[in-house]
Amino acid sequence: MKGLNGNNLDIEQQVIHQELALDSYLKTLLEEMPTEESEVIMPPEPEAKAPIPTARVESKIKEKSETIAKTSALVELQLVPKPTMPLAVMPSWAQYEFQALFFRIGQLILATPLVELSRAVKFDKTITKIPGQPSWFIGLLEDQERKIGILDSGQLILGKGYANKRNLIEQPFKSMLITQDGNWGLACDELLSIGKVRPEQVRWRTHRKQRPWLIGTVIEELTAVIDVKQLTPRRKVKR
Repeated sequence: MKGLNGNNLDIEQQVIHQELALDSYLKTLLEEMPTEESEVIMPPEPEAKAPIPTARVESKIKEKSETIAKTSALVELQLVPKPTMPLAVMPSWAQYEFQALFFRIGQLILATPLVELSRAVKFDKTITKIPGQPSWFIGLLEDQERKIGILDSGQLILGKGYANKRNLIEQPFKSMLITQDGNWGLACDELLSIGKVRPEQVRWRTHRKQRPWLIGTVIEELTAVIDVKQLTPRRKVKR
């Protein structure tokens, strides 16, 4: 009986340590970060043309062809607060086993569902800077005849303190994750792997008023699960 009780105590201690580690990890991610707002005039998109075939990219994410919409508009770029999503109405991909892309920003390992991404590209293309934008907005990338806003994911997630510690010229990002709608590219340091995640493997957040993009944590790996739609800013078209 002693041995049995000893084993139970060991298991309980492991669970307690894991919970403490999770709480500490989430506390670090949930520290206050000032919100910036800014307006940007986006250059007009070219007229719609037939989709251009694209080659495989390093992440092995299957690309989906899309029709490029004709637009010529002033676009407002800002981090607009988005509705909080309680556990009862989590995204459909969170209800069942889903495929996630694991990637790295600095020392932070993150995961996001593949359904929220269209593809990934190397960070070796020309990015046009736009003056007067928030520090997390790196610039515009022209790719497949459309303009993609490239975001400093590390700063969006970890705040300005991260930006002050990192020199993007000396420590450039290596890859960009393109969102499903093709509007944004999330800069990251390394694409790690694609794996399956079951809902019960994740500690889901039930209250998301603060950091709505942090939807949960993969318990064993202490990996934050990111809701890309909540992390990226909205584009508002001015009429």
